[in-house]
Parts: sequence; C-alpha cells; structure tokens
Amino acid sequence: MLTVDANKRIRIPDARPRQVFSYEPDSNGTIHLVPVKAEAEDPFPRGSLTRYLTPERDKEQLARLKSTVTTP
Repeated sequence: MLTVDANKRIRIPDARPRQVFSYEPDSNGTIHLVPVKAEAEDPFPRGSLTRYLTPERDKEQLARLKSTVTTP
C-alpha cells in the first residue's frame, strides 16, 4: 500500500531518483503507474558548439585570461 503525503507525493520502494511514471486511471477506480523510458539525447550534437567557438570570442577569453593569471 502507498500513502500520499500533504504535498501529493508518494514513495515507491523500487523507483530510482528522478524516474518518470505515466499516470493511467481506469474506469473502475484503479490507477496504474507505468515507468516511462526516456530516450537518451546527445547533449552536444555534432556542430552545436561552433556558434560558441569564434575568433572574436577567443580573443575576448584570452584577454580575460591574461588579466587574471599571475605568474610566480
């Protein structure tokens, strides 16, 4: 048996943290929680970082680096 707390949360013993479930109520009053399998996405697809790597931006970063790094 599962109990709902005041914030509408339940504890499922076999669930992993951040796991997503689909809530499916039936006409007879029962509820089914079905785990949803998330599709893994590539966080940085090929070519997505090229907008951040520009010669102008490289000059800015090098200027900041020179002003913050101290040599012994």
